[in-house]
Amino acid sequence: MLMLKELSPKKHIPMRTCIATGIKKPKNDLIRLVKLSNGQVVIDLLGKERGRGANLDLNTEAFDLAVKKNVISKALKLERNLTETEIEYLRKEFISALELKKFRQGKRSVTIRVDKGTLARKLAE
Repeated sequence: MLMLKELSPKKHIPMRTCIATGIKKPKNDLIRLVKLSNGQVVIDLLGKERGRGANLDLNTEAFDLAVKKNVISKALKLERNLTETEIEYLRKEFISALELKKFRQGKRSVTIRVDKGTLARKLAE
């Protein structure tokens, strides 16, 4: 007798395209930029923020290439180009999102436990 449960299809993995490089990757391997309803552009780590989105590869070179090509404004359909201060803010947020994405595995929360003695020594330094 053939077991049907063993032949069940694999879970669908949504694919997205990086706006800078044009490389297709799984959704979880990219960082999403979102244009909110007020026109502000933010980094969306969980991919759940409402608004028009664009995806970037997980490296700073992709972000720099997107800025150089001016594709962020085009992909998010902004009425204006991003200012230098907005780009610098987004770059800082992008770098911190990269570090967080490398630290976390998927959407699971991370708990760090530190004993009081170690914490007191680190704070005293």
